[in-house]
Amino acid sequence: MPKNPGRTALYRLYDSGDVLLYVGIAADPRERWTQHAIDKPWWPEVTRRDVEWVPSRFDAETAEREAIISEKPLHNSQHAIAELSSEEAAALFAEYKVAYETERRLKGPMKQAAARELQQGTTVKALAHATGLTQETFRRIRDANDIPVDPRYQSRAELARARKEALESTGQSGSSA
Repeated sequence: MPKNPGRTALYRLYDSGDVLLYVGIAADPRERWTQHAIDKPWWPEVTRRDVEWVPSRFDAETAEREAIISEKPLHNSQHAIAELSSEEAAALFAEYKVAYETERRLKGPMKQAAARELQQGTTVKALAHATGLTQETFRRIRDANDIPVDPRYQSRAELARARKEALESTGQSGSSA
């Protein structure tokens, strides 16, 4: 574990002719290079490694994206959008991709935190307001985790469904004359 968990290395790998082969980031660059040596067919070409330490993972991701777009290393595929005609579009798309990857990474922990909040009595409306997601998103999380709804916050449909289920569980009919 690194001493400073936010501190991240931005590294550049070059061949013997000083051609930039790859730009990457890692908390532990030596460990990452070991992975590259196993995974990357171009690894034997690497003769020089430059490392720059950046204060945070976010700053490193930003610097990596900018370096890949502007320096065009031979073996990077992430952020390498050479087919686009506009550098502005390439930068925007690369930024969107980072945001999308961040969303995917946070989705599981966010659902777990939402379930804990719902269990503690936080409303779906409050969670929707806090995140910008819909109330339906949190209703689904609540239902998937079998979290009961506080009757004060149940919709008419939820109240009717709960009454029907209660009647069915006692063997009574849900219809009224």
